[in-house]
Amino acid sequence: MIKSRIEDSQYGRILTLDGELCIQDADEFRALLLQSIDAVDALTMNVASVTDIDLSCLQLLCAAHRTAIKVSKRLELDKEWPESFARVIGESGYARHDGCSLDKDHGCLWIKEHTNG
Repeated sequence: MIKSRIEDSQYGRILTLDGELCIQDADEFRALLLQSIDAVDALTMNVASVTDIDLSCLQLLCAAHRTAIKVSKRLELDKEWPESFARVIGESGYARHDGCSLDKDHGCLWIKEHTNG
């Protein structure tokens, strides 16, 4: 079960995640992401307390970002990432220097400057 907290404000939603995000959580995580994207125009994911993440959940985050772009909404990760989170992004090949080609502002969840490496 995913540990999460939702805070809504005039600027959008902050979805704070805690603990592990692994394949056994993928269905629940997908539903949480889609519900949040549907509910607000701007979603910020706070991952500072995520202790582990696997490739399946990284793929879900990337797909959620693309979904948000397609419906003219914003999805971003808070810039405070735990070392383990940044390491998995780097090891999985997700770390980037350039933004997403789908995003008119060339934003990307995985821009290298956001990682600890």
